[in-house]
Amino acid sequence: MAGYYPILKGRKAEFQAIDNLAGELAPHIVPIFEVVPDKGPIEDARKFIERVKRTLPPGMVVAVDVQHLPEPMTGTRRPLHDIAVDLEAWRISALPVVHLQDTTQQLADVRSAAAMHGGGVVRVTASHAEPDVTEVDGRLSQVLAVIELRTEDCIVVLDAAEVRSDQDLTKAEPLLRKHLAWTRRHHWKDVVVASGAMPPNLSQVPPHRATPLRRRDFELWQRLQQHGVQFADYCIAHPGTSGKGWGPAPNIRHTGRDTWWTYRTTRDGKGNIGIYDICKALVSADHWPAAGRHFSWGDEQIALRAAGHAGTGVATDWIAWERHTTWRTWPLNSA
Repeated sequence: MAGYYPILKGRKAEFQAIDNLAGELAPHIVPIFEVVPDKGPIEDARKFIERVKRTLPPGMVVAVDVQHLPEPMTGTRRPLHDIAVDLEAWRISALPVVHLQDTTQQLADVRSAAAMHGGGVVRVTASHAEPDVTEVDGRLSQVLAVIELRTEDCIVVLDAAEVRSDQDLTKAEPLLRKHLAWTRRHHWKDVVVASGAMPPNLSQVPPHRATPLRRRDFELWQRLQQHGVQFADYCIAHPGTSGKGWGPAPNIRHTGRDTWWTYRTTRDGKGNIGIYDICKALVSADHWPAAGRHFSWGDEQIALRAAGHAGTGVATDWIAWERHTTWRTWPLNSA
């Protein structure tokens, strides 16, 4: 399977970045999409389907998690079922995500989707306590029986959630080692460790200068590499759910090997024009990639703004550039 499983919110920016992903990377990345609530579960599923069909490169498999969608209040349609049926018709592999606490109806939805797409993803919360092996194995057996899959058919994702501080990192490592010991009791298609280190917003980052933020999510994975686990992160997003909110002041979170270089301006009545200064500062910095604008599509977009050859864009565009640089950096980290 893949080596990288980015966890994405399934919004426009993520699909804009995927639309520009280099073809050779597509088979090695399995995005885990969290379908986000907006206009109702059925309409949200329809919008997600359309975005996947428009942008997904050939050879890419996706995983689909609908845990944040509310239950449909009327009718017989189910969002995960709709997604599975439509994407199967387009010959797009979409693995359903199952949680050990899912309801009977949610498990039935996963069973239907898994039958169409030949497998699934078991997403396990690994951020609170050591696993009670007897309890977890019992629940896993029940879930697998309902969704009619074996562990050999499934990717397991151990999600440590937020690791923004050294304290978080120190707490997360032994918990994940315990969970990894549990995974070795079974034969999985792949074992993935997930976490996120980006703060909810950049309000604590000083404006008008480059500020490094440690990629503790990557550090956590490095500490566990000897277990043969694959890497998942939340890219440049916080692991928690968030609403649409107001448009932020211009900002960039540029991914290096083990650091995010963050830049932001403040609202000054000049709209988004500050993005030009940010991009100029970034392309002049020592941490700008040696390949420059040719490193990724996202870096090309930043270089264009640094030269004043394109419009400022909006927050959706900046996020797309940032996500793209994160994905392009992953092969360097996995080497």
